[in-house]
Amino acid sequence: MKKKFAALLVAAVMVVPTVCTSAGYDENDLIKTINDAVEWKDEYDSPFYSIGTNNSNLYITALHRLGKSYDYASYLSGLDGIAAGYGAEHNAADMQRTVLAVISSDGDAQNVGGRDLVADSTYGRGASAPLSKDGCDAYSWALIALEAGGYEVPENAVESKDKIIASLLSYQNGDGSFGNGVLSTSAAVTALAPYIETSGAYTITQNQTGWTIDLSPADAVENALAYLSEAQMKDGDWGNLNATAMTVIALDSVGVDCETSPYFSARSGNALDGLMSYKNNDGGFSYDDMKSDGEATSYALCALASHLGFKQGRAGFFRLDAGDTISLTVPTPSPAPSQNQTNSGTSSSSATTRPAATQRPTVTARPASTPRVATPRPTTIPKNTMRPTRTAAPAPSISPSARPSALPTPRPTRRPALVGPVEIPGPMPTETPPADIRGNESGSAMHRSGAGTVTAVVLSVIALLLAAAFVTLTALKKKGKLKSGSALGKLMGVKPEPEKKAAAKTHRRTEEHRKFERRERYKERLKYNKRR
Repeated sequence: MKKKFAALLVAAVMVVPTVCTSAGYDENDLIKTINDAVEWKDEYDSPFYSIGTNNSNLYITALHRLGKSYDYASYLSGLDGIAAGYGAEHNAADMQRTVLAVISSDGDAQNVGGRDLVADSTYGRGASAPLSKDGCDAYSWALIALEAGGYEVPENAVESKDKIIASLLSYQNGDGSFGNGVLSTSAAVTALAPYIETSGAYTITQNQTGWTIDLSPADAVENALAYLSEAQMKDGDWGNLNATAMTVIALDSVGVDCETSPYFSARSGNALDGLMSYKNNDGGFSYDDMKSDGEATSYALCALASHLGFKQGRAGFFRLDAGDTISLTVPTPSPAPSQNQTNSGTSSSSATTRPAATQRPTVTARPASTPRVATPRPTTIPKNTMRPTRTAAPAPSISPSARPSALPTPRPTRRPALVGPVEIPGPMPTETPPADIRGNESGSAMHRSGAGTVTAVVLSVIALLLAAAFVTLTALKKKGKLKSGSALGKLMGVKPEPEKKAAAKTHRRTEEHRKFERRERYKERLKYNKRR
């Protein structure tokens, strides 16, 4: 036992400098994981059992982006009744995710269940159920839903797009987070990603103090990414599957590689390792390292599809109108181009080479068995300008002349006028955000060295305490202070002592004494009887 305890002590001391490395995942690994998860969903969690829930809506969205054949028409029929039943009491973010499912099912979200679900869930909620009623997530998913279908906001809308963006920015906390934590923060980053380069600063006024601050989506995303990097756990995840999956989608949206970025590589793995740690042997994903869960698997499929699309150079995961289906087949690398091809400007690329940020990737058609029949999306916004480049500078440094000439109606580059002040729930960050956090991987890893030093110190102190405890227990054992029946005695291997002769003699004397007392009492009674 003592040898085992000493071995554990040595292991505790040696674990201090231990650093785990990531195994790495290629496109084939992601495709296999996606197919396994889809098989699990088909067998254990059909979306028709829960039409209109976040679980099913996200799953249908993932199938659409992956170009999977499915009975979308039947699911869309079920969404007609769900959309018709939405009222002011329903959560806006749930309605906005239903918009995504309608688009993914080849439906028209502006005419589903007899209503314009896009307007009713975003810019036209009205005074009875404003977006502010449902907090930060309502504004995040409103922007995601509007960008998913390329929907324009009418001039007479209750909330303009500028007001929605500014309201979302007002929910950023002093530490860079949005709302209540990682899940809301990653959703906000995903929502603000299309506006990093094309939108200027917004003036936000705090009603209680009158303090005014200028904040741009680019600055807000920088601060949010710094928060997400700090919140990442040692295994690369963020505490549960949903938050981890949404963070992977957010990183893909702003062009940060969750596998190689030093900002999101923890001591025992990167962000994708953290996502994969929730995968079970049956192909499904769990929410918190337990049995496979339907909603968790849907979130995981969205994140896996997003990162696979990132590797293939596709548009953002929620860009449902882009038409560039994420491929589940890795093409065979083409032979090297000839000199004539090189001179003419044509070239071949391998399966893992990403195209330039200004080029639209090749569109992969959906299977013939599921043709798209949706009403054409608005085309006033050029698709090539919606996804930010991975190495772009922050918005304030971009001059109007540097914008793509293909953009007929550029987004505002000056401070937009808001419809009244926007209340800020807490103090805004005042620190300068880390430079180049979105795309530039050069420089030292952010915040990791300090966290690693603290962990090493804590483990060293624990190892010293264990060593001191071992020495103390050994000394007590030699002095005979540890009892064999106690927990410490058993741990140190104290054997029970044999029965002593002195104890046996004491027992005999006690028994003889009791017999003597009984004889004496008997004699006394005899004497008493004779006197009577």
